[in-house]
Amino acid sequence: MKLIIVVIAIFSVNIGLSQGNVISSYTNQPYDFGTKTEAPIALGYHVPDFNNFLQDTTIVAKPKWIKTDTGKSLVASAALIAIGLYTYKDNGFLNRVDNKIFIDRYFPNFENDLDDYTQFIPYAAVYAFDLAGIKSKHKVLRKTTTIATGAALSLIVINGLKYGIAEPRPDGSANNSFPSGHTATAFMGAHIFHKEYGERSIYYSIGAYMLATITGVFRQLNNRHWSSDVLVGAGLGISLTEFAYFLNDKWYKGKGINEIDYTAKKDPNLNKPSFLGFKIGLANLVDEFVLGDNSVRAQTGFSSDLEGAYFFNKYIGVGGNVGIQSFPVRISDAVKQEFQNQGYDILVEAIGSSRYSVGPFFQYSFGKNRIGSKFLMGGITAANTKIRLTPINSDENSESDDIIYTEFLSASSITYSTGIYYKRLVSKQLSLGIYADYNASNLDGEYLLLEDIVNDVPQYTTGQYTDKFDSYSIGVTAEVMLW
Repeated sequence: MKLIIVVIAIFSVNIGLSQGNVISSYTNQPYDFGTKTEAPIALGYHVPDFNNFLQDTTIVAKPKWIKTDTGKSLVASAALIAIGLYTYKDNGFLNRVDNKIFIDRYFPNFENDLDDYTQFIPYAAVYAFDLAGIKSKHKVLRKTTTIATGAALSLIVINGLKYGIAEPRPDGSANNSFPSGHTATAFMGAHIFHKEYGERSIYYSIGAYMLATITGVFRQLNNRHWSSDVLVGAGLGISLTEFAYFLNDKWYKGKGINEIDYTAKKDPNLNKPSFLGFKIGLANLVDEFVLGDNSVRAQTGFSSDLEGAYFFNKYIGVGGNVGIQSFPVRISDAVKQEFQNQGYDILVEAIGSSRYSVGPFFQYSFGKNRIGSKFLMGGITAANTKIRLTPINSDENSESDDIIYTEFLSASSITYSTGIYYKRLVSKQLSLGIYADYNASNLDGEYLLLEDIVNDVPQYTTGQYTDKFDSYSIGVTAEVMLW
């Protein structure tokens, strides 16, 4: 492409040379080829200065499609849809059944209708920003027709898939689960907001996509959708938005666009290092979790958290954390052998918890580096955990013949946590670091424990467990800076 542009430019110069025919009134003398400054006049032609032409002409190559905003958006959309279709198969490392089991274990009593409202916030914000004097890329009429076009496309495509595929919802309430309409609506709104305001600031786009992600997560936590429904819904929301913008570009033909000087962007306030990040690390219980005769034990596992904070100045902020911990359970070899002799294998789920907390953050910056600490308080809920006995050589996907060996029922209590961290800016928007956290809590709940099997009938004992659940974790963190 660049070569073609250069050829055209040179061809244009040759045309200019051939078409000039103005006779000089200054001289009829033969041209002295040694005098460059007299060349245009002496020959009687108006000849462009080719060197200056090349210096003053900027050749702008059209960016590759894949590097445009539309290209990147469609790639992201395709990736979400592909992952969603992969989880739909219910096998492999990623599958919706395992995701559903995970949610049921770690968030067993979750119920919140926030997702009914977050899906519409970006649409309202598109008009609210106009009223606040913050111009969007397109004028109100064009924005409105684009939103209407997207809504019509979504109505046709999403509902066509819903009722054509007739996938049962996880809670069994209806047969229109795939794909998620709430998530498609949320990501369509977020992508519209990105298209209208993303050039002003990356943080507008981050905020919109965060709301859309919350909608998708809540649809799963509320037991209304499988992970495949949410992922495909998100991908379709983005791609249908791009199609709506494509159609409106054709209809409006360059009209309905606001004139905005994007070069006058406000510099970020580097004195307020607010952030939103993801953490993952190794976790260890301070004391082993032990049940009964020490046959059930757990201590080492992992933790994963979402953490963010708003800073009032360079040093003090307030924030929160939402995360999970998981500690694989070990069964004594003697117990395993005892049940194998009776024709059973033991299938073990990890003991874990979900937790949420809020509190103050303290930080000190030097150059691109930051060190800090936090003191948080919140709640912790034990995950529902089962340890099952399954007949040897049975179908692993069937639980009909399984016997529960141990079951821990969900319980909640208060948790306190603190931690220190070191982080370094690798760009204006991205920070990477390491952390060490300590969580103090107790778990109180009920358990069911197999005592014996008499004539193929399990005999159980029940009781209360109270266990110190203090833990520490170390790991890595990646953050988006919200200056």
